[in-house]
Amino acid sequence: MSMRDYVQKIQHLFSCIVTNPIDVASQVHVFIFGMLEGMTRYCLTRVEPSTLDAAFALALREDYTVASSYTRVLTPDAGASHGD
Repeated sequence: MSMRDYVQKIQHLFSCIVTNPIDVASQVHVFIFGMLEGMTRYCLTRVEPSTLDAAFALALREDYTVASSYTRVLTPDAGASHGD
């Protein structure tokens, strides 16, 4: 599941809880510890976002950064495009 899909799933699940809402800190905790271990999760545990929206934004940004760094490493002609 992509990070974007995971964020949308969590948003939907929390929006369905209307009778006994979960406090923000618990929502952030569930979001962070529900994701797979990796750099994005590690970053979120280090930063400790105070709101769920901040956690979503940081997770999406960090996931993009990690994914783009892997793409640059795995691209076979990356050296040729830089004039090497």
